[in-house]
Amino acid sequence: MEKIQIRLVEESDIEALSEVYSKSFSDIDKDKPWAKNYSFKHLMYWLKIQPDMFFGAFDKTNKPIGAIAVSIKPWRRNNRCSAGIIFVDVQYQKRDIAKKLFKIMLEKAVKKYQAVSFEAVTFANKRFPLNWYEKLGIMPDKNAVLIKGNCKDILRKLS
Repeated sequence: MEKIQIRLVEESDIEALSEVYSKSFSDIDKDKPWAKNYSFKHLMYWLKIQPDMFFGAFDKTNKPIGAIAVSIKPWRRNNRCSAGIIFVDVQYQKRDIAKKLFKIMLEKAVKKYQAVSFEAVTFANKRFPLNWYEKLGIMPDKNAVLIKGNCKDILRKLS
């Protein structure tokens, strides 16, 4: 297996990473593709939130092939690690790259921020990546539900 380097993502990596992000998430859910310009904006958002918790995986030529970004937030009595994104280029999947990214991120979250719990949002109607999370011991929360709505519809109902 080729050498993969895990390091903090820099702003100069975002353009190339946004291409990987857009393609990998569009491949998972073809009905809801990611536009590259919004992938770029989304990754920049995560880079600005907490740059010390945004790790990338790079091949031997320094080409980005995946990343994980999280934020650490106070929650009840301790800190919670809240996942923003994790993705790996389709060509590099099933090589434990996501596991390596996840491990490095969690080690830092626990050591630097004393994070106690982890939360994330994933696809409800796809077996992957939920089954991947379950293998790591991250299970669906039966006490919480993701809610969403159209902003204009909500505003109309608030008027």
